[in-house]
Amino acid sequence: MASALDLAGVLRAIDDDDLLRRLARRQVRASSVHDAFDLADVLLEPASVRDALAHLDRVALIVLQVVRAPGDVDAVHERIDAAFEVDRETVAAALDRVDEAFLVVRRGDSVSTLDAVGERLDDDPALTLEVLTSERPPVVLETVLDQARDDADARSAERLYAVVIEVAEILRALEQSPARELAKGGLALPESRRLAEAARIDVDDVATVLAIAVRAGLAAPSPDGWVVAADATDWLRASWPDRWQTLTRAWLASLPTEILAVLEQRVDTSWGLPLREFSDWSYPAGGSWITERIAAFSRSAEVLGLTSDDTPTSAAVALFRDGPAAARTRVAALLPDAVEQVYLQHDLSVVSPGPLSPAIDARLRVIAVVESAGLAATYRITEGGLQRALSEGESADSLREFLGGISSTGIPQPLDYLIQQSAERHGRYRVRAIAPGGAPAGVPGDALSLVVADDRASLDTLEVDQSLSPLALTRVDATTVASRFERDTVFWSLSDERYPVVVVDEGGAEVAPPSRRRPRRPAPIETRDPLRELVQRLHTDPGSGDESTDRAWIARQLDAAVKGRLTVTVTVAMPDGSTTTLDMEPTGIGGGRVRGRDKKSDVERTLPLKNVVAVASRD
Repeated sequence: MASALDLAGVLRAIDDDDLLRRLARRQVRASSVHDAFDLADVLLEPASVRDALAHLDRVALIVLQVVRAPGDVDAVHERIDAAFEVDRETVAAALDRVDEAFLVVRRGDSVSTLDAVGERLDDDPALTLEVLTSERPPVVLETVLDQARDDADARSAERLYAVVIEVAEILRALEQSPARELAKGGLALPESRRLAEAARIDVDDVATVLAIAVRAGLAAPSPDGWVVAADATDWLRASWPDRWQTLTRAWLASLPTEILAVLEQRVDTSWGLPLREFSDWSYPAGGSWITERIAAFSRSAEVLGLTSDDTPTSAAVALFRDGPAAARTRVAALLPDAVEQVYLQHDLSVVSPGPLSPAIDARLRVIAVVESAGLAATYRITEGGLQRALSEGESADSLREFLGGISSTGIPQPLDYLIQQSAERHGRYRVRAIAPGGAPAGVPGDALSLVVADDRASLDTLEVDQSLSPLALTRVDATTVASRFERDTVFWSLSDERYPVVVVDEGGAEVAPPSRRRPRRPAPIETRDPLRELVQRLHTDPGSGDESTDRAWIARQLDAAVKGRLTVTVTVAMPDGSTTTLDMEPTGIGGGRVRGRDKKSDVERTLPLKNVVAVASRD
């Protein structure tokens, strides 16, 4: 087998990016690592090796047992084939996995398990070669019949639609206010409740739905908490099947390799007990992590509408066999077509008889509040919403045209009256900026904006409204108040409180409303990456290639051989300029010399360290 000395040589030769990628999969105490030998020791610590073994499938564990006796790759294939029915491609992939995890050392076509890994394999009776090759996979007792699959499709249809709505409502809630995350991780309880209320889901499901949105790139962390990502706008405007495909594609890409490996063989069986039993068989050293991972996978699959009562739907099977596009085709056949007609009621409610077109839904949300979201959503038009639409550039005529175009029942008289009344009241409050040095007489010197109303009573209302007290409004005359805040801030403060407000220029002409500005977020503090620092430290070679660096490496190799009681091949420079080699078991280093037993002559030798020009493991 191979030693820590061999592994140190491997680690020293790997480039930074490859080493960083491979180390990310292992338990590494970065702070204790200063060179390749330290890293080799850390990787071969019992706890680290056991964790690595726990994440290996049965074939990979068999490979580790077989290559404890060093041999070339072809011999490995033959020995495994004789003990366990598995094709060469599977064996080759397993070899790559154990090599990536630093559990073996490869020298050309030869491969050998590391000594410390062999010791951990011996600790567990379930990981002997005889047990690993004799246990057969559990028999599938629950075959999913076509009828059962059709039933699962029918039951999942509502869930397919619901997950899109839930993600959309959480994104809209995040748009209103970021969701604060606790220092220890996870959302604060008040935030979870707020998002749960917005999406009309259980508090316990908020983390799952938010994770689906994050994986799809629709929400992202920020110093203020979780916020809406830039891609969310386009996603909200996409069709229902396209939105579902985006969520599912990202979910599929995020699945751990262990889950994918299991599903490759059992995707069309029940994803309940049979899947868990097969997972336990596939990962014999897995322990609790595989159970927890399967549970999380099953829950997210259910939320996405891919399963119903642990039965995978036809969309789920298509997703894993043919990809997200094929799954989208199946989902499109299950979801009802988007509708573009609604029922406008006399009580100002709006009833959608099916999933409303995203473009119509987005425009309707400006003038109405959502009372229930689902396959048949209901909205209620409010004067505040109409005022907001008018502030954003709509007119009474454009609103009537929009609502008349989507209504199957025309525009009820109460709604038409409200539109007219809102348009007449619109602009009752007019906000304008004060130009530098252009403050009218009687206006405080620190004022940055003015609010003008049609009459005294209207301004009286503003002054007694406690929600506007932060604006510090100061009366200038009967119809004017001043604020020390900028025009845009004052406008949005009044608009949010449902006042019929517009923005005007210095001449009093109405102008387009300003974009809502979000608070400036502080630049994120750059966090340390201990693993990347380790890799950089490992490959920092001041004076790389000079004599002092080479001497230090040779000394560390010999020290590792002493600790491991290893026999190494030492290359020694002779006085005449030639070199000679000897197989030696070093027993001590000190005083600029290395002592050890010459394995060929069986005598003790002492060599000057300065004459040792190379050290290699003995094959």
